Amino acid sequence: MTIPSAPGSSSRRGLHRVVVHHLGLRIVRGELGAGATLPTEADLSTELGVSRTVIREAIKVLAAKGLVESRPKTGTRALGRTHWSLVDPDVLAWQVQVGPDPAFFADLVEVRDFIEPRAAEIAAERATPEERATLMRLQEEMEAADVDAAASMRVDLALHAAILRATHNGLLAQMTEAIITALGASPVSAFRASGGPESTNRAHRLVVEAIGRGDPAGARESMEALIASTAREAGRVITATDVDGRSATGRNT
Repeated sequence: MTIPSAPGSSSRRGLHRVVVHHLGLRIVRGELGAGATLPTEADLSTELGVSRTVIREAIKVLAAKGLVESRPKTGTRALGRTHWSLVDPDVLAWQVQVGPDPAFFADLVEVRDFIEPRAAEIAAERATPEERATLMRLQEEMEAADVDAAASMRVDLALHAAILRATHNGLLAQMTEAIITALGASPVSAFRASGGPESTNRAHRLVVEAIGRGDPAGARESMEALIASTAREAGRVITATDVDGRSATGRNT
């Protein structure tokens, strides 16, 4: 693979991002398994058609994300999933590209169970009239876009982000991007793409309506039911993927 050069003063930064993406994706996909030694800087430079400086910068970024470790005289080796910065937007995005991963999905369901029901409960207490109106508008947009799986998923994620922001919790607001990126990595997106049942939209509407009427207990219970429902359906997507022989069985652990 040779990475084309980009014109202008930002060309090295552009090449650096492409190299980070290329190597990061190979590690997440399992092509470079845990403990595998990466090619040398010189070999990667030749393979990818970029300078050794670009390679060196990319390796530093991957190390900061927990994907690789460099040691004197032993080179750079890939690290297993337990070392990855799993909430890093790039790492999450690479998992989206790789496809459904049972371990990642199980972790995501647990995190959602910890955060989202309580967030919905708080949102029902703290959301402003404008935020409640926004949630209802997003709900209606999601239902209207149901025939377009990609558009429906985009609005779905925007709706969950709006609920998190409606908690008016500053720390949670800063975590929103990672949480929403993780949701985008979920097999739920594949489930929507396969034409999921209308019950998904109804489950979301129950959450939105509970927040809208200021019903904390109802919002929490509805969100718990929504997470349980989407977890079951997404689990079927993973099972179908395994049966079709398209699961990523060689991933790092």
